[in-house]
Amino acid sequence: MSNQLKLLANYGVTGFLLSTGLFALLAPTTFAAGFGMPVEVDTFASGFVQCMGGRNLTFGIIATIFLQKRDLKAVATMATMLAVDGAIDGLVCMKYAGLGFALPHFGAAAIVPFVANWMKS
Repeated sequence: MSNQLKLLANYGVTGFLLSTGLFALLAPTTFAAGFGMPVEVDTFASGFVQCMGGRNLTFGIIATIFLQKRDLKAVATMATMLAVDGAIDGLVCMKYAGLGFALPHFGAAAIVPFVANWMKS
């Protein structure tokens, strides 16, 4: 049962990266609004959100390849690095949208390394 949960967590990380990447690429203004930072269509800001989507999509594809090879330690190691993204997202949200939008990112950044460590054990 534990191995199945770990595999599910690995698929969850991969799905999160793929879905947020596609969401940011296809609907950057809606995606940014979810961070409390609405941006206008066809602006440098919406383009930058799409760049972030490209980053998430790329890491999602890499995680998919690792999963296909059953290299769960590689997926878990990459998941650990998501704590860096979460902390930075939290700092940016706090600066531009306030603490309320930042707290979920800080919380995820604090939890992700522990979950990732469990995923590869």
